[in-house]
Amino acid sequence: MHIRIFSLLFLFISLFANAQKEITVNYNDTPLSEVLKDIETNTGILFSFAPEVILNQKVTLTKKITIKDLFVQIEQQTGLNFERISDQQVIITKEVTICGYVIDANTKTPVAYADVILDEKNYTTTDEKGYFAFNNLPYTKSSVTLKFNLIGYQNTEIPLKTGTNCPTIELQSQINELNEVVVLGYVTSGIDRKKDGSISVDSKRLGILPGLVSPDISQSIQLIPGISTLDESATGIQIRGGSPDQNLILYDDIKLFNTGYFYGMFSLFNPFATQKATIFRSGTSASYGDRISGIIDISSGDIIPKKTEGGFEIDGLSVNGYIKTPLSDKLAVYTFARRSYNDIVETPTYNSYEDKIFTNFGVAQDVNGNVLLLETDDDFSPDSSNNDFSFADVNSKIIYKPNDKNTLAVSGLYTRNRLDFDFLGGDELVIDSLKTQNKGLSFKWNHISNEKQQEKLTAYYSEYNSFYQNNEIKDETGDNIPELAEINIRKNDILDVGVNFTSTTQIKDFQKLTLGYQFSYTDLDILLSKENPVDAELEQSIQDDENYKNALFGEYTISFANKGFINGGLRFVHYSSLNEFLVEPRVNFEYPLSKTLRFKTAIERRNQPISQLVEFNHTELRLENELWRLSDDGQFPLLTSNQISGGLLYQSKNITIDADAYYKELDGLTTFTNGFSNPLENLENGESTIIGLDVLLKYKYNNYKVWAGYTYNDITFKFPNLEDTPDRFPGNNDITHQFRISNTLQLQNWQFSLGWQYRSGKPITPVNSYTIEIDADGENAGVVDFGAVNSDRLPDFHRLDASILHDFKINLGSKKLNAQFGLSFLNIYNRVKPLNLIYKAERKPLDDGGIAIPGTTGSNPDELEVILEQVIQRFSLGFTPNAVFRIQF
Repeated sequence: MHIRIFSLLFLFISLFANAQKEITVNYNDTPLSEVLKDIETNTGILFSFAPEVILNQKVTLTKKITIKDLFVQIEQQTGLNFERISDQQVIITKEVTICGYVIDANTKTPVAYADVILDEKNYTTTDEKGYFAFNNLPYTKSSVTLKFNLIGYQNTEIPLKTGTNCPTIELQSQINELNEVVVLGYVTSGIDRKKDGSISVDSKRLGILPGLVSPDISQSIQLIPGISTLDESATGIQIRGGSPDQNLILYDDIKLFNTGYFYGMFSLFNPFATQKATIFRSGTSASYGDRISGIIDISSGDIIPKKTEGGFEIDGLSVNGYIKTPLSDKLAVYTFARRSYNDIVETPTYNSYEDKIFTNFGVAQDVNGNVLLLETDDDFSPDSSNNDFSFADVNSKIIYKPNDKNTLAVSGLYTRNRLDFDFLGGDELVIDSLKTQNKGLSFKWNHISNEKQQEKLTAYYSEYNSFYQNNEIKDETGDNIPELAEINIRKNDILDVGVNFTSTTQIKDFQKLTLGYQFSYTDLDILLSKENPVDAELEQSIQDDENYKNALFGEYTISFANKGFINGGLRFVHYSSLNEFLVEPRVNFEYPLSKTLRFKTAIERRNQPISQLVEFNHTELRLENELWRLSDDGQFPLLTSNQISGGLLYQSKNITIDADAYYKELDGLTTFTNGFSNPLENLENGESTIIGLDVLLKYKYNNYKVWAGYTYNDITFKFPNLEDTPDRFPGNNDITHQFRISNTLQLQNWQFSLGWQYRSGKPITPVNSYTIEIDADGENAGVVDFGAVNSDRLPDFHRLDASILHDFKINLGSKKLNAQFGLSFLNIYNRVKPLNLIYKAERKPLDDGGIAIPGTTGSNPDELEVILEQVIQRFSLGFTPNAVFRIQF
């Protein structure tokens, strides 16, 4: 041991002494090659270099100098790097820049955000002008080979000479030319508008957004005009007036029936696992079916990385990590995992959401402003209740590319959401338990037969399970012994499997034909149970439905030389649960009127064989109270939508103006599927009309961006068999005006964002009068008289949000990790207002004597009166801070 330490010490002293040794040099415009030979002769040091590195380099120096200072002087005169790797070995290199411009081979326009790979350590992406650069590279070769990758273009390898001017590289597009981006950064960076009218979200490029610290897909797309939520949630997404259950949501081709945690406030989409998303507000491809509103198609990506990539983040709610590992140049594995940690420690972020979720009451008034004194003990808040909540998700994917013509992928998904809740009200203890989970598996095969023909085959398995149990413990016998008095159970299970096949043929340069077939099987179970153990009473409702779907679809697309196109599609579908054969025609047309102005229009008919009904009778929390059920040929009809949209898109260098008007007719609505605030006891069918306008204004100046979005909606319902209602009345989700303005600024490694949003209040049914009377059991009962359906509105909603992100590097020896720290603030001025109001009421007989409390109206004997038991109010989120720390390698 002592000998080893002595040897190391001796080596260090030798190196130090040699570095301090002085030699006398006399160089006058001497070629560097001769200088190096002279140093080798006098010192015994050996130099390694490429001949091109020292070509035409000369040195002028006359003095007595140490070897170390000599190298410094030569570096200053030549710009070369002298790296001493041992006492006798020096490597000489020079720094070079490799750069270029990438353009589309057909359109000659810049190709932005293409991956450019030099080697495992050096890779970058092109900017909005198609430019890329590798700066300060050590000169080792006279030429290098660069690889270019981008979805929609052929993978390309180009040899380039080092030290030359920036050349122009052309990439050949694949046959999916329709996916060409028309507006890059449609709202902000990473949110683009494609030529077919769909919106593309790339989380890798997604810029900072007000109030967010993570690139959450569900929250990010709400910046797009026409997309919003009524309750600030991540899952209650409404697209152009459609309800959340009318959206088709896919993750790696897996159909999802639940997309949120903690009553939908948090998205189940792991930010690391959502690389791309395509959103259709209208002009939907005929390949999508089974929903009548928007499409949200999410992918975790299919790129085989050149080296292992990974990352970790922690925010105010959860910890999250991922890793992408290439097992070879043809095979890769992705793994993503996330879990909440509020069961270990509660943060201010969680506490703010907890206040929103577990506060269900406020001051309720009638139309005259009189406060309703309700005889109820169901009001609970975070201070009067306990809750234990957690969520977790795991995503994985295997990608195999045996050659350039085939890509195979297997993707898996598992999510779990659990909540235990208890509340003591008076002499009653209420215990709730809610569990929801998603399981999914998909297989995808993309095959390119030739330059003009490709096929896609997908198969998926999707399972959704929701289980809710409510136990009520109270003294039923009056002997002061609490016992289990009531058990309510609500269970909803869905199994959905399917196979899709698509064939795309490029008939001519600007004509494309797509044909496909889809088969799916859906099994849906509902259990509603109410049990009274004391009296041994049990009420149960069990439903088990199934549906087989067979669908054929076709699309024909003509693309014009000026980037316009027309797409006509037909979808033929048969649902066994309805025993109906349906036809869905679709037309999507866009045409440039000039270089900066485009006209667009879309017409489509769509059908939906599954929907959600709102069920309050068996829930104490009365949140996440929707149950999926299949349409039949009786009580629950098929949902049908006819819609037309049209508008203009103006796009210049720094300005984007997009205006789109639309008209939609929806048929097949029911009173149990649309969340009326007042209780409607009879199941009635109805229809809806939606008239809307979406407007986007965006301006960019250097590193500053500002965009404003406005949506006008006029949603009306018509239910002919509802008593005491007008022919048409405002729909339950009729938010007439919505406005949002956002600003972002980037200063070096800092990003700042500030946004303000406003919207009209939700329609509600007012209370005309409320009187306290004696019911048939001799107890006080609040008799209510409701006004016209949805004839009143809640207060307008608005809030101010902000975010800050800072990027930096963490040095770990020879490795550098990309790191980011961020802060966000929701509802900075802490304005809390009701977002929703629900009346819990039922019909009961009053006492035959008609005894009334003084100051109230009398009762009508022998008649059933509407007794108001509770007013459930849901409020907006208060001031909510959040923070994130993220590292990636």
